[in-house]
Amino acid sequence: MVTKKPVTAAFLAALSQEVQPFLRRVRATCLPGAEPPAWEFTRGPNKGVTVVSGMGEDAAARSVAWVFERYQPQGLISLGFGGAVTPELTPGAVVLGETYWRYDPDTQTLEELPAPAWPHWSAALVERLRTAGLPVFRGSMITTRGIIHKAGHAALLHHLPHPVLDLETSAAALAAQVRTLPFLALRAITDVAAEEIPDFLKEAARQGQTPSGAAALAWLAADPRRLAVLLRLWGRSRLAAKHLTQALDAVLEVW
Repeated sequence: MVTKKPVTAAFLAALSQEVQPFLRRVRATCLPGAEPPAWEFTRGPNKGVTVVSGMGEDAAARSVAWVFERYQPQGLISLGFGGAVTPELTPGAVVLGETYWRYDPDTQTLEELPAPAWPHWSAALVERLRTAGLPVFRGSMITTRGIIHKAGHAALLHHLPHPVLDLETSAAALAAQVRTLPFLALRAITDVAAEEIPDFLKEAARQGQTPSGAAALAWLAADPRRLAVLLRLWGRSRLAAKHLTQALDAVLEVW
């Protein structure tokens, strides 16, 4: 029988770019041979584990299962980049999930998921982030099976408070609900409401893979005018990762 290691929190991200600045800040230790890739860290009195799941609900569900096989977390946090559906969410804005949804673009069905209760420290977290000057919203996390063309679906989603699209939150939220664990979802905006995700990222998400540099270069080679889109997305990703790092620091301070 495996003895589970107690930790304050388990952090789940889809891409290493989303958490690398945080891992550097806390001097996290990479776990050799871990699959999915995982790091342990200590921050003050708190110990934690961060896992990079890969893109999509299935990958997130497998990574959550991996965490619970080896650790005994006091809480679960799903984090990463997200896509805005409504114009008030600007690049780098941090959205904390209050409600959780799954959206099927084929049937245009929007299903609300059982919502784990907000942890008791959430209000303090919002206040701390706003004091730090971050644009912070309480919003609706909408998980889809793949990256969707927002222009074709926004009208069905815009009535939700501060809606954000992602690919993984629902799997983590359901796992936390089953285990009655405190749960929080954090998404930092990389693409605003009027912007669509490049096709090479959609294909990577469809295959459940990490986006590759080769795929990005091939997409760019097909039309060099796309360079501006790539540079914008790169800059937005850096800003979002920076704000996620600040948010995770604040989580560990107010826990």
